[in-house]
Amino acid sequence: MKIGLVGVGRMGRVLAELLVKQVDLCIFDRNIDQMNLLAGKLNIATAGNLEEMAAWEIVILAVPDREVMSCIKDFNAIEKPLMVINIATNVGQDMLNHMAAPHVKCIGAKFVGQADEMALGQQPVIIVNQFPEELVAQTVEIFELVGKVVIGEADLVHTINKVAAEKAIEAAVEIEETLKQKKITEPAIIKSAIRQVAAGIIKAYADGNLGPFAREIVQSVKTKSRKKEL
Repeated sequence: MKIGLVGVGRMGRVLAELLVKQVDLCIFDRNIDQMNLLAGKLNIATAGNLEEMAAWEIVILAVPDREVMSCIKDFNAIEKPLMVINIATNVGQDMLNHMAAPHVKCIGAKFVGQADEMALGQQPVIIVNQFPEELVAQTVEIFELVGKVVIGEADLVHTINKVAAEKAIEAAVEIEETLKQKKITEPAIIKSAIRQVAAGIIKAYADGNLGPFAREIVQSVKTKSRKKEL
């Protein structure tokens, strides 16, 4: 399978590393140095521009939200049949449908995941949009090489990731402030409490692998939550 990947930032770089041994991959990034560094590391082909990318027939856009529409406009002008898979969380399917020319077929495949965790070997969940139906099977085939695929409304990932990010940041800020109130101000200790204790317990909770101490805290937190609801 021949796939072009536009964008080799944090997520694009991880995607390239996961796909390179399983598909015929070509990458492009406007940051030439960054692109060539990754190409040299992974021994993969590069494109000089988006027109060369369009020759690969399937292109994954791993670029920031604001650049997705710019790429779509460029592909519209190239006038070659192309399948585009957008992974940018904040660019919805309706926007893709509205912007793309008839020869540019677009579908969303969005990650309930985080690039750094994926780089460490954690498998994300990828929601592949249920429409357009004719693009679903091939998109699923590609992203099953990366993680667990669910077919549904990919745009829900915006809400999922926003809730998870906000709650995680709220927890980190609260830990920091609470420790400081208790006169624990050493930065290294606060960092370790957040990065290792809190993050480790959240992962263990997600995996159903908490120890007795943490399980007792879970019951206490859930009891407090139920009381608030009442």
